[in-house]
Amino acid sequence: MAEVGSKRKPPAVQQLHTQTSKTLLLPSQQQPGLTSLTSSRFSFTPFTGKRYDDVVAGTPRMLRMMASPVTGEEHGGSEGVLVGLLTFMLIGCIIGALLPKNEQLPTPWYRTVSACIGYAYFVCWAVSFYPQALTNFRRKTTVGLSADFCALNVLGFACYASYNVALFFSGTVQDQYRIRHGPDSHITVQSNDVAFAVHAFVLSSITLLQIGYYDGFHDRISKEVGVILVILILVIVFGFSLVVLAKRIAFLDFFYLLSYIKILITLLKYLPQIVLNFQRKSTHGFSIWQILLDFSGGILSITQLVLDCLDLRDLSGLTGNLAKFLLGAISVVLDTIIMLQHYIWFPAQVEDVRHGPRVTGKAFAAEEPPRKQQSLEADNRGHASHGFPFYRSTSM
Repeated sequence: MAEVGSKRKPPAVQQLHTQTSKTLLLPSQQQPGLTSLTSSRFSFTPFTGKRYDDVVAGTPRMLRMMASPVTGEEHGGSEGVLVGLLTFMLIGCIIGALLPKNEQLPTPWYRTVSACIGYAYFVCWAVSFYPQALTNFRRKTTVGLSADFCALNVLGFACYASYNVALFFSGTVQDQYRIRHGPDSHITVQSNDVAFAVHAFVLSSITLLQIGYYDGFHDRISKEVGVILVILILVIVFGFSLVVLAKRIAFLDFFYLLSYIKILITLLKYLPQIVLNFQRKSTHGFSIWQILLDFSGGILSITQLVLDCLDLRDLSGLTGNLAKFLLGAISVVLDTIIMLQHYIWFPAQVEDVRHGPRVTGKAFAAEEPPRKQQSLEADNRGHASHGFPFYRSTSM
């Protein structure tokens, strides 16, 4: 009940007054960080405090370009990409120069070169997981990121981490390797391979959990990929039982099996993301830095493996560590396709207006209140020239 003496305006007049006041406010008079419901650049979810974009804008341009591989921002065009990649390659070279070298390599000066190349690829591949995770955190959604890609990634890196840890630390597996490839053969798995594989498993798991937290797994993982995951897990369990229970195969063969599964997953995991990009006619929501760093790491990984074999004068290192060679080669080829999608086929990038709420696709349009839904439709018409399908489901 209204208090006595209060002059309260009718609801219709009050609503008109409020809308008029918001319309007449200049941008400088609005509260910092408070976004408009009809803005096509920002989220529908207003929040107070300084925006992330404002913080980035206050950072010197060179520092923004140097840090862009981690932040996932694209500053300075091709110049920014070059500066960002060279920065983290240099960091890897410094780490490789300071850490212990591979004493199995016969040429003393090349030990430092191999360590620098190895940790440069380690840094590129390791950092490649952060842009997507930070992009998801900043947008509060995983729209544009394929859940199939992430689910396959987790299983693949679980297999690859097990393979590298076993060949690097297990004396039993190392003895079986030398019996298989000769007593003078050298295992080409190095400490940076182990560090990358374990780190990749942890970060890819975090990215998969973000999908469940922000948008849920409902209809995000396709039935086809679900069947593939179940089959691969059953193959792993069967192979492990042959080693431990039946003792039919050696431990080395089991870890080779894990490496082959990782190769197969690497061949498959990019396909859902590539298909999703084609269906949406956009790569928005999928951090291109993940691909740029993955591509650079693949080139450096292959380079280190080939040069190590040449220095050892033993090309059996290629067949003995086939997983590393094929992983780098497959990554380079499929990364190239996604880079073509991002820079040539679907270059128009617009801010996804859905990145505020935690519902996506058609569900977002259906669950939005009428006023927000009308604003969304207006923004969709305004960006029609960009070809971004605002109402398409991301689980296509």
